[in-house]
Amino acid sequence: MKKYIYKISLLACFMALVSCDKDLEDINVNPNKPLEVPTGGLFNKSNKDLMTNTRGGFPSGRMALPWVQYSAQRNYTDEDLYLFRTGVNNSLYTDIFLAAKGYKEIIDIVTNPNNQVKVKTYGHPGNMLAASRIMLVYSQLQALEVYGDIPYYSYGSDDPDFEAMTIGTPEAKRTPKFAPQDKIFKDMLKELKEASESIELDSGIFNQGDFLFGNAGKMKKFANSLRLKIANRVKGVIPEAQEHIADAIKSGVMSSNDDSVGLKFQNDKVNPAPLYRAAFIDNRNDFAPTNTFVELLKGEEKMVGKKNPFKGIVDPRLFKMVAPKTNITKDENNKDIETTVSFRASKTVGSIEQGNYVDRTADFYVGMPIGILGSFTGSQTGSVSQFGSAVYKADKVEVLMEYAEVEFILSEVNGWNDTNYKNGIKASMLSWGITQTKVDEYLKEVPSANEENVMTQKYIALYMQPYEAWSEYRRTKFPKTFLLPGETRDLVAPGPNGETQYTFVPKVDLKDLPERITYPSDMDLVNKANKDAAAQRMGGDKMDTKLIWAKK
Repeated sequence: MKKYIYKISLLACFMALVSCDKDLEDINVNPNKPLEVPTGGLFNKSNKDLMTNTRGGFPSGRMALPWVQYSAQRNYTDEDLYLFRTGVNNSLYTDIFLAAKGYKEIIDIVTNPNNQVKVKTYGHPGNMLAASRIMLVYSQLQALEVYGDIPYYSYGSDDPDFEAMTIGTPEAKRTPKFAPQDKIFKDMLKELKEASESIELDSGIFNQGDFLFGNAGKMKKFANSLRLKIANRVKGVIPEAQEHIADAIKSGVMSSNDDSVGLKFQNDKVNPAPLYRAAFIDNRNDFAPTNTFVELLKGEEKMVGKKNPFKGIVDPRLFKMVAPKTNITKDENNKDIETTVSFRASKTVGSIEQGNYVDRTADFYVGMPIGILGSFTGSQTGSVSQFGSAVYKADKVEVLMEYAEVEFILSEVNGWNDTNYKNGIKASMLSWGITQTKVDEYLKEVPSANEENVMTQKYIALYMQPYEAWSEYRRTKFPKTFLLPGETRDLVAPGPNGETQYTFVPKVDLKDLPERITYPSDMDLVNKANKDAAAQRMGGDKMDTKLIWAKK
């Protein structure tokens, strides 16, 4: 009897344990996490994450934007002096590859034979695959041109050096090799060519959720234009790049502003553009356009030895890109009064958030000194402009690549062609809302195309695309209007001890802009051996180690 009771008790305990396991499994299912995500949703999320995490207040405002002197910080200036935060660097690297992982996941879904029926409900399989291949190139290019050699994934290559995001052993996934830059660039050109050629123009892409391309024709032009950009950048070190330049143009690149590709954010506080979030949700008034950039737009020369190729010509984009120091508003008697342009909305003060200030003469636009110590900022901020309201729009379009850039590249590959050069200026101005009349007036004054003029105009057109502008400066050393380490210029107001001038003394031993960012410190914890091998191959994990195309 006791033996029988023991067996019954044991069975009851077993059943209870099974029941508990089942209950625990049910409890551990997250009801808010979908078990299946359509490819369009993955595509949108990856695009949003990529742009948010490379254009926001930290990865852009506190790293690349001040380095290419589009903006200077109003409070903490370490990054302006090239001393970046290790946490920002770690996040930048991780966020780029997390976005890339999303595109890779779409490829895995689309190419899995078991998903053939389901995939067709998501969109056109071939075009979804092409979109993912194109964006994998774009996303990994962001890391490649920041760090140099990186772990790299290719859909169309079985090169053993391309180990990133592969399905190999757990060890290989945790510690992938860093592929050499020349191999990566060659494969990127091949991937973009194959992806472009695979696109079926008469079909859609994603049935739902594509907020980036919208149609197959625009995606094809983006792929060809991106290939043209990469090939032009590496043409001095990769011989086959010239063939890709010709083939990309023949296959069809962007030909109007309608072809520009960017991600538009929402006009609300739920999913606004990255800089709007930094300013009006996180309440950070940290950035202002620089003295060097504002003076370039105003046609001024204020630094000894620095030549402005557009001296004496006021660029009408100044009034869109930058806010005036002061504004005209109405008093209680409806009379015009001059007030400060405020960072916050107000009934009596011109507001950047609302964009309710008016254009003034160029004298009312003054840039923040770039390259000053933090102790100087308090004496300067009251005398300088803010970004224009177009920069801080909640529904701003974060540009991946635009038609104006294509025209400047075509000017270069066509021997600094004047027509392409002026087409690029016109396209940029129209995209910033400049009237055709003002565009025509400017084009009558602007000097003809040459390398410096084209590259300086390209720099202006790339405003708020700092990583792209940084790459072009490293490749060409234009524009020549930057304040470089060791150089001295005037403050806009007396300093804390009455100083009228300052000298740009970086906190890192550099004589020019940084050539790259050092590998994230996290790599020492997870992939040190491969990181060290890559650094040695490139010439050292240093900020003055040049990438393969940065020969000047």
